[in-house]
Amino acid sequence: MSTASNNVLNCPNCGKSLSDLPEMLPAVERCPACERQTRVVVFPAFSRPVVKGATAEAVMMEGEATCFYHAKKRAQVPCDECGRFLCAVCDLEVNGRHLCPQCLETGAKKGKVQSLERGRFRWDQVISTLLVLPLISCGFLLPLTSLAALVLVVWKWKSPPSLVHNTRLSLIVCGVLALIEFIGGCAFWWFMLFGSRRY
Repeated sequence: MSTASNNVLNCPNCGKSLSDLPEMLPAVERCPACERQTRVVVFPAFSRPVVKGATAEAVMMEGEATCFYHAKKRAQVPCDECGRFLCAVCDLEVNGRHLCPQCLETGAKKGKVQSLERGRFRWDQVISTLLVLPLISCGFLLPLTSLAALVLVVWKWKSPPSLVHNTRLSLIVCGVLALIEFIGGCAFWWFMLFGSRRY
């Protein structure tokens, strides 16, 4: 469906307006002109006015600070990361900081800009794998893997948590299970080494 500038949705089949009132659009099931079955989902941004982006001002006087990327445009702010002067077009405000396009791209790749982060490594899953795998395969490795899991719980406690999952709770549960497995594994080894000699 195409959107006109005055918040009117047109039918993709015939191009006629689906409804004159934006609040009636979700109730539209068929195009009034061609009777084609249509489903309309209206997002909140549909009724908001269109905001025009900032335009860069041209340099008026000799010696004025210019944009690093556009030599003929007046600088508005410096980049908070690298210090380059930026015009209104190049100024990208993220979390209250002014960044240039290159620093924003670098920050997104390295994970420095948290609002642009797409995913994080789940250490709680690695730890739970370390706890479950020896139970399934080889119980003799239990004290070693549970000790490694305990070390990882302590080491990764302050790492950034998952974006969608309660990682801290998982780390607490894994830490308790690792401690239980470590004690049980050491008792098993102790019994195998010293307890079997008595019998």
